[in-house]
Amino acid sequence: MAVVATAGWAAALAYPAASLLALANGANDICNSVGTAVGAGALTMRQALVLGCIAEAIGAVTIGPFVAQSIASGQIHVAAFAGSPRTFVLLMLSSLLGAGISTLLATLYGAPISATHGIVSGIVTVALLSGTHGALDLGGIGFTLLGWAASPLAGLAAGFAVSLLVHRLVLGTRSPAAAAAKRQPLFLALIASLSFLFLLLKGPVFLRRRVAGRPLLALGAALAGG
Repeated sequence: MAVVATAGWAAALAYPAASLLALANGANDICNSVGTAVGAGALTMRQALVLGCIAEAIGAVTIGPFVAQSIASGQIHVAAFAGSPRTFVLLMLSSLLGAGISTLLATLYGAPISATHGIVSGIVTVALLSGTHGALDLGGIGFTLLGWAASPLAGLAAGFAVSLLVHRLVLGTRSPAAAAAKRQPLFLALIASLSFLFLLLKGPVFLRRRVAGRPLLALGAALAGG
């Protein structure tokens, strides 16, 4: 009966907490996704909102469960809470509410924020404060911190390379407008190929299984798809 009661009030609180985080994260992420397109005049605000909502919904349904599993199981040992399910429920609810409120407030006030950083930091903090022995997955936390440190550097390098490519192939030519129109399919194909490659390597299980251990196959499929 205790487990059933816990599940009942947990679900009653978890749905609004998760909805708050989804709203805050979606509002924050859509700006990152379409802000450049709106600023450049390629999309109107209405078009950006419609396309962004559709893309956010599709991404949450198809990729979201795998991201959530990685976040939840990569920072703490869930088995450590087997004897205290109420503590685990409170841990997750606190993380949801904290990340949702902080992300929403930061988005409203225009402050830089990352919902992923917020939820991971929240889970680690409340797990540490719970005093549950063996709750923290130090290896998983270290891997996450490494990714947080490496991803900006990788993004910097990729952005610099793309900037040089655009300058050489478009901006540095005698007629940038004509060069842009001519090479637009190349850049679109490159973006599509990278997106396909990401889905093959990090997407749903049924896609990852098809290319597991075969990186050249994944690369070829991504290039063909692009």
